[in-house]
Amino acid sequence: MLVAFAAGQAVGQEERYRERQVLDPQTGEWVDQAPEPEATPAGELDQARSLLAQGKARQARRLLKAWVKHNPDHERYLEGLLLLGEAYFELKDYYAAYERYEVVAAEAVRELFYKSLRREIDVARAFLSGEKRIVWKILRLPAHDDGVEILDRVWERVPGTRMGEEALRLKADHFFDRGEMDLAQDEYVNLAREYPAGRFIRLAMLRSAEAAGAAFPGIRFDDRPLVEAEERYRQVLAAFPVYAERESVEERLEGIRQQRAEKDLDIAQWYERTGQAGAAEFYYRLVLEDWPDSLAANEARNRLRGLGIELETEES
Repeated sequence: MLVAFAAGQAVGQEERYRERQVLDPQTGEWVDQAPEPEATPAGELDQARSLLAQGKARQARRLLKAWVKHNPDHERYLEGLLLLGEAYFELKDYYAAYERYEVVAAEAVRELFYKSLRREIDVARAFLSGEKRIVWKILRLPAHDDGVEILDRVWERVPGTRMGEEALRLKADHFFDRGEMDLAQDEYVNLAREYPAGRFIRLAMLRSAEAAGAAFPGIRFDDRPLVEAEERYRQVLAAFPVYAERESVEERLEGIRQQRAEKDLDIAQWYERTGQAGAAEFYYRLVLEDWPDSLAANEARNRLRGLGIELETEES
């Protein structure tokens, strides 16, 4: 996550500031334009953009805070607010940056709208990678939940878009990487459902199966997660056979078979330990019937012999 976050910052650096361009309020497009004199509000905005491009975020923040305070009705006000968010972002005050981006997203249209949402995703990525939220200028608190909430808001604004798809994937990956498999499973299923022809469909289907399997706590518990995982792996196998081979889906299915066999064997052994020979025999035979080639099947045969039960194949 840290590598992805750093890479995202590097890729977006040149695009963010557009030092020699300004936003045309009539068209919403970035255009080449000679800088305004610094004595005018527009000139101060150009100066702040230049400061950001030079890496002088503190100076830019100071200038932009005063600018947005005194120019609330200026035609480039939202652009100034976005730049103020950029200054906060560069200073790693990510939530302060998000608050400015959020105002822009709520009021802007076209490019400025999408630009603010893109930067909100960058804030979320920072929080999910471990960056802290600054509170009262001195406290630095974990902000994973903030990152998830930001991604939810982005998705709600632009469902069905590539940006929305990215927000869903980031959230699903976050839960998966933290081992929160129930949540990860739900998010990957949602990603696959919302974007059946999307960029991440194969990954979403595979990860939903992995998350389901990982949610299985052990053979003493309900095997429903294994059943779900098996079904999802089979869907991957049917839809993307080459990808499934590369990801060893057949081997994973075999692992699930062995686990389910072990669970039935454990039930049979419990009945045997508690003196319920009839129920034990039933489950031992169930292992042989449902999982005949499993390791558990060999143990089931041995236990049946221990109970004095002759198997049909041995009798013949």
